Amino acid sequence: GIDVIFMFDPRPSPAGNCVNSIYQYKLRYPATKIIQRINDTDIARPLDRPWRVQALLQANSIVDHTVFISNWVKNHYIENGYDKNSNSNTVIINGCNENWYFPKLNKKINNKKIKLITHHWSNNYMKGFDLYHYIDRLVGEDNNLSFTYMGRYNSSQYKPKNTKIIEPKYGPEIGEILRDHDIYVTAARWEACGMHHIEGAASGLPVIYHSEGGAIPEVCSSHGEEFSSLDAFLSCLDKVVSNYSTIRNKIDYDYLSMSRSCQEYEKVIRQVLEIRSQ
Repeated sequence: GIDVIFMFDPRPSPAGNCVNSIYQYKLRYPATKIIQRINDTDIARPLDRPWRVQALLQANSIVDHTVFISNWVKNHYIENGYDKNSNSNTVIINGCNENWYFPKLNKKINNKKIKLITHHWSNNYMKGFDLYHYIDRLVGEDNNLSFTYMGRYNSSQYKPKNTKIIEPKYGPEIGEILRDHDIYVTAARWEACGMHHIEGAASGLPVIYHSEGGAIPEVCSSHGEEFSSLDAFLSCLDKVVSNYSTIRNKIDYDYLSMSRSCQEYEKVIRQVLEIRSQ
């Protein structure tokens, strides 16, 4: 009696191999549709996941529709053998809860104290700690800057002296803290899509992001500035400060919302079940 099965992670686990289970179910009930959501690559952690792409491509052979969480992820799978001419795929960017992440109205930047922030649950060094260590040193030299890191901090290579570190928070409290800052920064590399930069922008903050951010440039290009090296970070910061209101006004809050994302998933479900929208 199942209409649709969402397959989020087909890898074998202690609970069994879900691909085989789903395949057996499909054989018994051919009318059941299968949607696979591909939300990862093997780029950020190549040593941990050398088999990641091939596992997902093999699983994809039994699905009726594939959802990629960014064009960057989709293009990576095309490069590794996914049929780019397939009509059975959709790109749906992540969205965040607009009841938690929303902007302050008429926010202005105070040039006398520019408040930077980032937040991550993971403390993997690829989340951009080279930049966060660099900003920590900048703050020590410039009284016009402050920097807040919210989440699990990686201090294995550098112990910050000038960064305000806030322990991991949840939902509404994250939004409140983000709105109390001016500019969101991230040097995360090879993000399949991510949520941190979406939550930052949805809270009304222009984003400064790394050119190797994976899908981050795809999401943030309209409301932020891209840098490719630590030396270029300061010039990006100057651009954002100088054009703060203009950049902030370009943030598309509907695009960043969970409501938009859910509507797009509903559209895919209706498409695979051939149900017309009411």
